[in-house]
Amino acid sequence: MLKNLLIIGTGGFIGAVSRYIAFLAFDRFYHKTGFPIGTLAVNLIGSLIIGITFGLSVKFNIFSRHAVSHMLFVTGFLGSFTTFSTFSQDNLILLLDKNYGLFALNICTSVIAGILLAAAGYFAVTAAVQ
Repeated sequence: MLKNLLIIGTGGFIGAVSRYIAFLAFDRFYHKTGFPIGTLAVNLIGSLIIGITFGLSVKFNIFSRHAVSHMLFVTGFLGSFTTFSTFSQDNLILLLDKNYGLFALNICTSVIAGILLAAAGYFAVTAAVQ
C-alpha cells in the first residue's frame, strides 16, 4: 500500500509541476483576451492524453487499473495535471456503454453543481469575512 501511494505521489508531483508549466505557457494569452486559455488548454491536453492511455489499455492491456503504469501516469500524473481528463474518460465510457441518461446526468450534475458549490463556498467566505 505504501509503495502504491509513493508511486501515485511521484506521478502527482510531476503532473502538478507539468500543469503549472503548461498553464504558464498559455497564460500570456489570458492577459490579452481575458479568456482562461491556460486552464482550457491543460484540460483539453489531459483529455487527449487520457483517451490515448484508455485506448492503449483496451487494445494492449497497458495502463490497466492495478498496473504500476496506471498508478504512476493515469492516477498520479493525469490526476494532478487535470481531473477534467478523468471526467472526460468517465463520460466516454458512459457513451460507449450507451448509457445516455447517465451521461447527461453526470455532465449536468458535475458542471452545474460544481459551479453552484464553488459559488456557495465563495459567498460563504466573503459573507463571513467582512
